[in-house]
Amino acid sequence: MISVRAGGARAIAWVAVGVVALLALPIAPASAHATLIGSDPKDGATVEKLPGEVSLEFNEEVAAPAFVEVTASDGTDVGSGDPEVLGDVVTLPLAPEGPAGTYTLAFRVVSADGHPVSGELTFDVLSGVTSDPLDESDAAAAEGGGADAAADDDGDGFIGSHVEHIAVGAVGLVLGAVLVGLGLRARD
Repeated sequence: MISVRAGGARAIAWVAVGVVALLALPIAPASAHATLIGSDPKDGATVEKLPGEVSLEFNEEVAAPAFVEVTASDGTDVGSGDPEVLGDVVTLPLAPEGPAGTYTLAFRVVSADGHPVSGELTFDVLSGVTSDPLDESDAAAAEGGGADAAADDDGDGFIGSHVEHIAVGAVGLVLGAVLVGLGLRARD
């Protein structure tokens, strides 16, 4: 018959082995993220005037809501309404007019596997409306706001980029708690 102390020590040893095994296992990267396969206008394209809408096509369905922002080179947001998600295509209506220049299309969608996917495209518009020049204080505010917004959207954040590690840790904790509970139960 196994003594209670030997059973408890064995349970603790199994917990330690389980935790070490979980930490030692390589975490395979998720391969099911949505991938942008097309856009209208295409990345780097030159168009005569601002289109009525932009669209993004992915290799799989994406979840609503999607976040799409189209900004002119002067920082003007030319989006008009909310993005619409239809399966693997996301569209955003644009303002009827915008200034000539380079436009940036930034997007963030959620893959079918639950992971956020973001990116940025640019396109050039040859003709458009002229805007009023900004005074120095407005230009400084526009630059500061743009930098803050970019910093907020940079990456997925700590939790988003470490989901797999957190999941492994949680499984290890649950497994350890179960094994310790079994060891304590064997004492009774």
